[in-house]
Amino acid sequence: MIFDAHTHIGRCDPFHYSNLEDKSPTFTAANLIEEMDRNNVSRAVVMPNYSLPHRLERANIELSSSIKPYRDRMVAFAWLDPRIEGCGDQLEKLVRTHKFMGLKLHPVLGGYYATNKTVHTLVERAVKLKIPVMIHTGWGALGRPSHIGELAEYFPDAKFIIAHMIDPECLDVARRSENIYLETSYAQHPRMITRAAAKIGATRILYGSDHPLGGGMSFEISKITLADIGDEEKTLILGENISRLIK
Repeated sequence: MIFDAHTHIGRCDPFHYSNLEDKSPTFTAANLIEEMDRNNVSRAVVMPNYSLPHRLERANIELSSSIKPYRDRMVAFAWLDPRIEGCGDQLEKLVRTHKFMGLKLHPVLGGYYATNKTVHTLVERAVKLKIPVMIHTGWGALGRPSHIGELAEYFPDAKFIIAHMIDPECLDVARRSENIYLETSYAQHPRMITRAAAKIGATRILYGSDHPLGGGMSFEISKITLADIGDEEKTLILGENISRLIK
């Protein structure tokens, strides 16, 4: 079974002020199912596309409604901004009422450090709710994997997912903290998957595509299948690990 640990649906707000008119198409739950079927992906973690901080609450609710017909194949993660007042209560409602099973933070697009004390409040709530916390890494100082390493040491009972294996630093960070998992999207070569499995073991590596924003499911899956690791390790990475993590 292939279980994609990182996908998005919904409209996408412009990433920067030079393009305030959003012309990007909305990627729907049905579109995602079609892509999953093309690539023999059984299930997927799904979260909203990028939204401006004040729109995230609505984006999460819209996602919950969109995936209702596909609940047997889609698992929702809430994308929240820790600086928004009441975001901890939003997370609790999304988990308890709308059956969300994880939290996503994006310090780079949000413009904050993952080590900021406001992040601590949300992580504490995630620990209470027994859900994992996925945090974007890469693309600048705000996306340093070492920041997640600091959080992992401060919150040993939390489960953190480093989104994107684009920064080689993520391997050393995960090696030092057993409560950190690595999600594979944007890994630059199958050799990085091989090195990660050798360094931290295959049980803490999660296949993810970042679809539709990444390189495509088939491309991201090929990094796992072409890695120089055993079939049992590939099975863990392609789906078994994320299945256990979100139980």
